[in-house]
Amino acid sequence: MEIPYGERRISFELDDRRVTKIVNPSEISPSLNPTLEMENALKNPIQGQRIDELSPKGKTIAIAVDDVTRVTPTHIILPPILKSLESAGANRKDIKIIIALGTHREMTDQEMKDKYGPQIVEDYEVINHAFDNETELEYIGKIADNVPVWINKDYIKADIRIATGNIIPHCNAGWGAGAKILLPGLAGEETVGRMHVHSGMTTPNGLGMEDNPTRQLIDEFAEKVGIHLLVNTSITRNREIVKVFCGHFVKAHREGIKLSKKIYGVEISSLSDFTICSSYPADIEFWQGQKGLFSADLATKESGGILLLSPCPEGVAVMHPKLLEYMQYSTDQLKQIYKDEKKIEDYVSLGMAMSIGYVRERHKICIISEGVSHKDAEKLGFEKFQNIDEATNFLSNKYGQDSKINILPMGGETYPILI
Repeated sequence: MEIPYGERRISFELDDRRVTKIVNPSEISPSLNPTLEMENALKNPIQGQRIDELSPKGKTIAIAVDDVTRVTPTHIILPPILKSLESAGANRKDIKIIIALGTHREMTDQEMKDKYGPQIVEDYEVINHAFDNETELEYIGKIADNVPVWINKDYIKADIRIATGNIIPHCNAGWGAGAKILLPGLAGEETVGRMHVHSGMTTPNGLGMEDNPTRQLIDEFAEKVGIHLLVNTSITRNREIVKVFCGHFVKAHREGIKLSKKIYGVEISSLSDFTICSSYPADIEFWQGQKGLFSADLATKESGGILLLSPCPEGVAVMHPKLLEYMQYSTDQLKQIYKDEKKIEDYVSLGMAMSIGYVRERHKICIISEGVSHKDAEKLGFEKFQNIDEATNFLSNKYGQDSKINILPMGGETYPILI
């Protein structure tokens, strides 16, 4: 069979009697007219106001959009939003499109053109979120006792605040999109870090959970900041829009989850001895590629094995090199480090290491990746292999020549459901 590996595919052979299931997102028909679907959703929001009811004339408007690490079809959904705003009286110069980077690297001009469309980048102000610059952030209090609410200043000061995104499974928040475009998307660095630690401490693998502690924190953050209109998509595994959900940032998002769960929630009859998982399409760096581990965790017996395939052309973690250091500790040790805050240089890396460490302590993890060196794989606590045959031979010797295998070709966005 073949599975995705970055922009190419890798072929390999297995005895089909050993394969329990190929766990792929479901095939579903896309909308025949995605622009019309978008326009209808804007006209019929779920428990929210239409754009014309927000009276945008003379007001400043901020639109949060996600970055190059996300598959949201932003180039399709932005034009109808902008057209509706201007038809309702908004002035183009009062509209600001803010890239919700979280703590990811800035997008390049070319990436912006590819993601949002060259005409939009030329006609509107499109800016990268500055998560590490306090002069570009606003502090508006705390939530969940110790999580400071630092939010992008341009967003919080806008008269009308719009949030976009795409609903797929997510290892911390349960599902992507909704208010996640603000936390971590437009939050300050410490806020993002505290959120990740909160995830690691409460629900290290929250994949597919509609209402987990991390999602509750995210929604509380958004309630404090305020979102006037949510625009979320549910798409096929081939990136085509199925339906658009607009309206209240919680109500519309939860409606969207119902549909996305039918696409990305895949029933499996049994857990495997080991799982072969491509992190596709989350594979620009290991910071994204690690998402495949959480999908594989739900498909694998405890103490079973995971083979993660993720090319990671940008390496382990461009913005968070401390991850490698923190990954050399156990989850219990990381929690102890968190209690002594003087030792913490990067809360985001600490929280991420807690969650990855949870999976690592449950499974033997092997990796195939050009972007992760043998030395870095060792620091991550993984066994690195050059190809699938080497890795499957190793895992077959460990778990038995008749051991059962689940395969996740799109592990970066698949939610295995044991029935």
